[in-house]
Amino acid sequence: MLSFAVGYDWSTAYNSIQKRRPSVAKKGKNRRGKRQKIVGNDFRVVLDLPERLVLLLLQFLHVSRADWTFLMDRIRQHKTDGTPIYTEWSESKGRGRGRRYFAAPCEELKLVQRAILHRFLSTVQVHFVRHGNQPGSSILTSAETHAGAKSMFAVDIVNAFPSVFRSRIEANLKGPWEHACRMFQGVELSEADKEMMLETIVDLVAWRDRLPQGPPTSPRILDIVCLRMDKQLYELFISNGTVQSYRSTAYVDDLTFSCNTDSIPEELREKALEIIRKNGFIPHKRADKTVYYSPETGRVPIVLGLVICHGGRITMTPRKVNQLRARLHTLLTKEGELDDVSRGQLQGTIGFIRQVYPKKLPAKLCQIVEQVERRLTAEKSGATVTIVIEALPELETSNADPELKDAAVPQQDVGESMVSPASVQEVAAP
Repeated sequence: MLSFAVGYDWSTAYNSIQKRRPSVAKKGKNRRGKRQKIVGNDFRVVLDLPERLVLLLLQFLHVSRADWTFLMDRIRQHKTDGTPIYTEWSESKGRGRGRRYFAAPCEELKLVQRAILHRFLSTVQVHFVRHGNQPGSSILTSAETHAGAKSMFAVDIVNAFPSVFRSRIEANLKGPWEHACRMFQGVELSEADKEMMLETIVDLVAWRDRLPQGPPTSPRILDIVCLRMDKQLYELFISNGTVQSYRSTAYVDDLTFSCNTDSIPEELREKALEIIRKNGFIPHKRADKTVYYSPETGRVPIVLGLVICHGGRITMTPRKVNQLRARLHTLLTKEGELDDVSRGQLQGTIGFIRQVYPKKLPAKLCQIVEQVERRLTAEKSGATVTIVIEALPELETSNADPELKDAAVPQQDVGESMVSPASVQEVAAP
């Protein structure tokens, strides 16, 4: 039986109890709050570069005076009224996997960054295990290196681009810039002049004192910064075997090691992860990012979304096929004529698919690839062609990684494409 005291202030007691309770985030609220915005001292030197050094830099980069002036005006606007010089956005990595942040430069800055890439960064040495960001290499050449291997160890680096700070970029480019300055024969350049020109280049490739993901220069800079780490990893595996037994490749932030034996010792794998940490990077801990394949695990090796089957045959994972199919469908259903960017994306995607499947395409890609090729041919010849564009089904989503789920049975030659009623689009080239 409950008894209540007469005249007791129950509201005061209730409020005191609520204060003692631990705070709980309301449903639907983000408990971690918003991501803290990184603020850096950007473009600290480029606006103060003397005219004499500006002329030398323009000669070296093959940049016109007009393009340089437009860029300087854009940077001054950014410094004065905050006019954005980078377009920043983020994309989800998947449910519960965080977000990936991008920063795309404006057209004036992108033009100069491309000049820096072609005239300077492309001449800087990177390790031969690096694939991509240079002619003649791609994710396909990276996967082909490991064809026929019995065991494989794949490592993904967490947030590789923002892990590289401005000071590290400058330190890794100092030696190559000293070598490049030897071409200015007959010009008196002090050490302060060389340093100021180098800081100007770093100003134009760094953002918020870090390496941004989005500019055309960032992948090459990451390869340059990883040179010491690549040397140490290569030495580690070669010292524990032979050149024929171990193979190493790196594509941006994805590292892959394989061998012809039935296993890679766990001690060797741990040493590789420790080398990555000592070089300022953090290897992924998720099971679908840092993966070990061997006959004991019973899983088919996957490198950069490509499945290495028995006998060295390379195919795509079902997830990769769906991604490429959706990309082609999005570009193909654009109204009106294709612009240069969309046309280039279509040609690049088709070229990659034909590289992986030179003879027979997967069932899901046969019709969409044929439609894209017909449209590109029609625009090139100036003919008019009617193309049937089928709507894609809504992809199922789940917490499990589709690559790990379906990798054991690559479905490149089986299955019917589920389609909804098609729409007809007439394409006429100008």
